[in-house]
Amino acid sequence: MLLRILVLFCTLLSGKVAESFVKPLRYNLTILTRLGSEDEQHQFEGIVSIDIEATQPTRAIYLNSLNLTMSKQKTWILRWASGRKIGALQIRRNIKKPSLIKIVMELPLRRGETYTLNMFFSGDLDRRQQYGYFAGYYDKTPKVFYSMTRLEPDYAHTVFPCFDDPRFRTPYNITLVHDRKYVALSNMPPIRETPYKEIENFVSTTFMGSPPLATHQVMWTLHHLQKVYSGPAATGENITVWSRLHLAEKLAKVPEITPNLFSKYETLFAYPLPKGPDWGRKVDHVVLPRYTEMYSGQGLMVYGEDMVESGQNGPESLQETLAELVARQWNGLLVNLEDSDEEYMRDGINYYLSVQVMAMDKEAYNTTHLSRTRQDVLYYDSLAEVKSIASDVKESGHQKQRKKKMCLLTHMLKVALGDKLFLKGLQEFFKRYANSSASSKELWEEFQRGARRSHQLPTGVSLPTVMESWVKQPGFPILTVQRDDVKQMVTITQNRYNQKKMDNSSNDCWWVPVAYIVRNLTLPQVEWLGCQKNNTDVLELSHVANPEDWLLINVDAAVPIRVFYDSYNLQLISEALRQDFTQIPELSRIQLVDDALSLSWSGRLPYNVTLNVISYLSNETSVLVWETALFNLEKLQSIMRMTTGFRIFKLFMQKLIEPAFKATLNSLPTKARTGPETPNTTKSPDTTEYPDTTEPPDTTESPDTMESSDHTESPDNTKSPDTTKSPDSTKSESKSDLSLSAILYRLACQFEIKECLTDAQQRFETAMDQKSSSSIPEEIRDIVLCRGIRNGLEVHWIMVRDMFFESENDKEKSILLNSLSCTTEYWAMQKLLTWALDSKKVPRTLTAGILSAVLRSPLGYYVGKQFLIENSKEILRSRHFKLILSPFINAMTTKAEFSALNDHLHRNLPSSMISSLSSIMEPGLDRVNWRNNLYFDLLKAIRDFTLDDGPKNSSDSDSA
Repeated sequence: MLLRILVLFCTLLSGKVAESFVKPLRYNLTILTRLGSEDEQHQFEGIVSIDIEATQPTRAIYLNSLNLTMSKQKTWILRWASGRKIGALQIRRNIKKPSLIKIVMELPLRRGETYTLNMFFSGDLDRRQQYGYFAGYYDKTPKVFYSMTRLEPDYAHTVFPCFDDPRFRTPYNITLVHDRKYVALSNMPPIRETPYKEIENFVSTTFMGSPPLATHQVMWTLHHLQKVYSGPAATGENITVWSRLHLAEKLAKVPEITPNLFSKYETLFAYPLPKGPDWGRKVDHVVLPRYTEMYSGQGLMVYGEDMVESGQNGPESLQETLAELVARQWNGLLVNLEDSDEEYMRDGINYYLSVQVMAMDKEAYNTTHLSRTRQDVLYYDSLAEVKSIASDVKESGHQKQRKKKMCLLTHMLKVALGDKLFLKGLQEFFKRYANSSASSKELWEEFQRGARRSHQLPTGVSLPTVMESWVKQPGFPILTVQRDDVKQMVTITQNRYNQKKMDNSSNDCWWVPVAYIVRNLTLPQVEWLGCQKNNTDVLELSHVANPEDWLLINVDAAVPIRVFYDSYNLQLISEALRQDFTQIPELSRIQLVDDALSLSWSGRLPYNVTLNVISYLSNETSVLVWETALFNLEKLQSIMRMTTGFRIFKLFMQKLIEPAFKATLNSLPTKARTGPETPNTTKSPDTTEYPDTTEPPDTTESPDTMESSDHTESPDNTKSPDTTKSPDSTKSESKSDLSLSAILYRLACQFEIKECLTDAQQRFETAMDQKSSSSIPEEIRDIVLCRGIRNGLEVHWIMVRDMFFESENDKEKSILLNSLSCTTEYWAMQKLLTWALDSKKVPRTLTAGILSAVLRSPLGYYVGKQFLIENSKEILRSRHFKLILSPFINAMTTKAEFSALNDHLHRNLPSSMISSLSSIMEPGLDRVNWRNNLYFDLLKAIRDFTLDDGPKNSSDSDSA
């Protein structure tokens, strides 16, 4: 008896159902949805009949329900053995766990007997978040509504009373009652549609019974989309695509991509998904407007239009989305999560697996995504206030960080174990837990069993402990590598990395697989740097490198860490890069460039050492390496352009860029690759908008501070997790698969290399003659328009402005709008700033971009500061005020500017917002501190580098 009480007590504390008394066998669920009128509140109601088996004699049934209206009068049990109806005496809600309810019956249930629990319920469609059962809409006149469920990770009990425990898998019979104008879809195919006599124009759609599913795997939707494709796939399923008609062409490959992905995963996992008539044999794709998530389950995949239209390479973007959704069929449906709190782990693993599947056809895809994901994760994880990924913080930036970091940790495991062991572990996991639930710990243990059998894992290393050290504490380590060539010893230690300072007193430590190579041994070796009870071990490597051989740690950026080498080893690596950069793997070159520039930004590495490392870039041919360098160099440029040292910085950049630019100039496309021609939208003289009469101050921008208004946002324009966006929401979107020639072209024009300026001017004049920007290749359209507007006439600004207002493509609108900010006219900048606050002129998604673009130049910053002061009340009243403020914060470079804005916000922000001010101001303070402490270090390093005409020898370098 005591044991039974303890089991019940623990169950109540966890919020799970009391499985010791009853267990569900089958759900019969009918949902009536009232959807489609803007004037009424969208609601649903229904009845759930749950076949249950009593495992113990009891009068109490515990199950989950939240935000649903129920009554004991409409709750009863039917005993199968006698057909007797047993009423409910009361329904009680647990005070500590509101999602847990207790139903007390008039008569006890008998052990081993089967019953049907019937409950009527009703609820409101949740518009506040896209979870549970929610309603959405698109278009405005008239609004077009839809409704959809997203029951992961544990929202099923907000939609219908249920035993909401992922360990239970039961069949479902679902019927949806709805207005006949909507299409009803669920996990299984519909088997009949009949008129619903009680409500005019309503029908009842009944679906085929499902295979056993967990509650969170149940899906249905009502929508008003068109069927743009329906037909059988080679693998036997019937594929149907629902979307708006204008996307039909872009979605034409879905019927081909979907079965191809299923086949690839089946080969990868060596385990097929259950098929046959009982599993429905159908896959519905629902492409929703204004939906930013992606979600899939048995027979149904839902994703947003943006995932079809985003990026220059539309088909690949769509395939990326589908690859991740199909991965869920194995890791999420075949084996579902035992603990809903670990959803981020499953999503991160699926994301990594989708990258591996995509790389089957395009090997470079793996390198590209790992590089960009690493950069985003390290930026976010280096902030002072970052949370561990085990922390369930309901903030979009953190949620994306959890998924991306988990992707990198999965890659870390794969590198540590080797490809074959990693894949074998996955295959064994799916075999062992197929059609049931499992925890992440059980996955790590499966990997460990295989590694132990193959003697690939030291006995002192426990993979569950390794993963726990990464998911349950925030941040990541920096490894300090010190060579002693006299003793032929390499010592490696770790500390938590912070972009502001090195905290040697921190007890944080991680289990790190250290993969390394040396000049004459290119096969990576793996050793483990341990972490015993928060006390970090010291890793000592003996006789791994001769004195003249470079040593490279964390080969192929296997682990999300930074590496801090001693000056001698870093000099050897720098010389190797200049001699033949291909002897260092591409991902390792990316890490070397990123680490050097990041460590100098935080003050750990002198800039003369960093310039020595990156000096080889003039010969670099990797787009990803240049992209990484650009990410870091633009952060420096954004500060230097506001100083008298910009001429010196520009000279250095010209020297770095010019050889590579001239080598790729002829490889630029001569015509636009994509996009229809923008129509002639130039207004007639009578409708020309004339400038305001306000006279601009005498602060005309000098040529030396000319700056491209490239729509690519630099890192200083990204937001901390506590403000508005994480790096992936700005920089990652701008990593739009630009070619190397396009990246170098943008840099060359930005830093005024003569050949680039001449070419850009010719392209701009041609575009203005044609009154269309479509003749300019899309990759360089923004930089060409920017240069042209900066040096052009007022009529050119008006022409591009009209193109912006006429354009219906968000990406093109962004290019045109940010190009307008390159003006040197005071009145034009004033207009752009005013438009930024007017959502009718500038979509909210483009607000931060245009504000950042205007503020990049000295004149724009002057105009912007005045604008902020004059419009403070309106800005701070806006629910988007963090989004609007962020560009102003990221434009500051001096202590006086920071103090003035900080004081202004303290005076004008509501008291409730003051506590969050420090996190909002953090990016600005970071820039101010850099200028105060490291500006002259960079300036001196550049002077030495340019005057000495090249990199220094190791004897001349300062100690790292």
